[in-house]
Amino acid sequence: MQMHFIFSDNVTLLFDFWTVQTLAGLVLSFMVVLLLTVLYELSKVWKSNLLTRVLQTLPVTPDSALCPPLISDTEEHFPAASDNSLTPDPVFPGEDSAPHVRFSSSAFQWWLLHASLALLHTAQVFLGYVLMLCVMSYNATIFLAVILGSALGYYVAFPLLATYPKPHNL
Repeated sequence: MQMHFIFSDNVTLLFDFWTVQTLAGLVLSFMVVLLLTVLYELSKVWKSNLLTRVLQTLPVTPDSALCPPLISDTEEHFPAASDNSLTPDPVFPGEDSAPHVRFSSSAFQWWLLHASLALLHTAQVFLGYVLMLCVMSYNATIFLAVILGSALGYYVAFPLLATYPKPHNL
């Protein structure tokens, strides 16, 4: 395997069955890699939008056992101890030691969005590695497809990023 970029219409990408031996096959592979790279750039915007939605639905009540609180555990942030709204409900009558986990719709929505964010992140990592392996074919045409796809994807995706509200600073 060569370790320098070459212009050739004979290349194997990712798998043995994706072997290109003609100019038409190289153009088709160029378009597929370009579209995968545009999709990768768009996934960054989708991830940012989903992260915003996750942070907006994050349960921040002190009794939330479903996720870590965003506020400190000092008593100044908690209601008075005489407030019965934060006392755990017993799981079984007569048993006061085990708290009852209450599933609210906002907590369920947070977990659903968090799981979606994890899946999108996994897909983004997978797509990034696939594109990296395409570049590692050392075919200059495929490398240009990744570069042009990244530029085109960023050009298309950046205006979409401005349409979503951003309540967080990352």
